[in-house]
Amino acid sequence: MKTLAPMCKLPAIFLRLLAGIACLLACSCFDIKEEVWIESDGAGRAVLTYQVPCSAVKLAGGNEALETKIREAIEKQLKLRLDGLRVEDDGERATVEVKLSTDSVLALRDLKNSGGFSSMPTAAVDLAGKFEVHRRGLDIDFVRTIRVREALGLASFAVREADRRDRRLVYIIHLPTEASETNATEVLDEGKTLKWDSSLGDAMREPLVTHFKARIPVPRTVWLAGGLIGLTLSGLLLRLLVSRRRRQVPGQVLEV
Repeated sequence: MKTLAPMCKLPAIFLRLLAGIACLLACSCFDIKEEVWIESDGAGRAVLTYQVPCSAVKLAGGNEALETKIREAIEKQLKLRLDGLRVEDDGERATVEVKLSTDSVLALRDLKNSGGFSSMPTAAVDLAGKFEVHRRGLDIDFVRTIRVREALGLASFAVREADRRDRRLVYIIHLPTEASETNATEVLDEGKTLKWDSSLGDAMREPLVTHFKARIPVPRTVWLAGGLIGLTLSGLLLRLLVSRRRRQVPGQVLEV
């Protein structure tokens, strides 16, 4: 049996923290849905959906500005295709939906070394989570730990009870083979589709852990790379919002 070293929590190189970030995140109680499909040959696609208050998107320059920034970030990744992008609002909450695909999920490893990735805020890294992926023969043992309270920081104390109850974090992964072991809240498609569904409040009380074990003959790096998709987009959104907030709250930036 061969055990590979776990992937440590990704370092946050961009550490321009500011006092105003707590206020921003408190007013930006979010819903997250990440759905990823991994094929047995390593190809993959993802649909990432984020919902935040319209006020938070306005701080980032509005719908069009946010859409432009996302397109620019994806276009820099030559092996990653942007199949769809939607930024719209209903007057109260804004929805950002991004559809991505690649012929090889391994190509997503390059995101880790890209300039955009290296500038992700610490909060984005906490939302993306810590990944541990081990190979034992043909079995892949995958664990992802998402620390929402750490991502929110002091803002966690200001989250309303209604938001703790109603805001959802949903993660879905479609495997090419049946999972032999998982802690998913729902298992579908004869064990090939795993779904984790948590309220924001539950995710704040304790880390959200997603785990599965499956016999999949693809490299361990496929699973590590797959986790970078959500980090890149959530990090981009947080970085835009933080930068906008910093310009509006002068003198409250902490250089680290």
